[in-house]
Amino acid sequence: MHLSPWKSSSSAPVINSKTRDDFKSFHNEMNQLINTFFNRNEISLPQSMDSTIFPTIDIKEKDNKYLLDADVPGMAEEDLTIDLKNNTLILKGEKKSEMESHDSDFVCIERSYGSFRREIPFDEEIDQENIKAELKDGVLHVELNKKEKSKSNHKKIPIKH
Repeated sequence: MHLSPWKSSSSAPVINSKTRDDFKSFHNEMNQLINTFFNRNEISLPQSMDSTIFPTIDIKEKDNKYLLDADVPGMAEEDLTIDLKNNTLILKGEKKSEMESHDSDFVCIERSYGSFRREIPFDEEIDQENIKAELKDGVLHVELNKKEKSKSNHKKIPIKH
């Protein structure tokens, strides 16, 4: 008996680029979902959200406060809401469409409109009474002071007779 090695007529399954892109997108979203689940303090931008209406943020930590800047171009104060709940800053807003055209058809629309909600958790307790927010030139500036920790971790307890 004579054995010869088997050779396939085709080298590998054919995967088109759309299938590959869909799989890569799915893979990235699953990785992000798992990372977010296991690291609750992670601040992330979901891949499915349009970043033009989901504001990007910068957070700086100084000695006794956090400084947050959020890009919200074209939005007014009345379009934004800022809340603090359980040391989590919640930014909500809605960018409304200004288009009112009755007689012309648009060829291209690149400006985005819609609502957003961002939640930013902080590890340290925030002083709710001393939060400042300012909207200037399309950037929302928020200053969050950390709550002062007690200076002494020792307290003498008197005993009553």
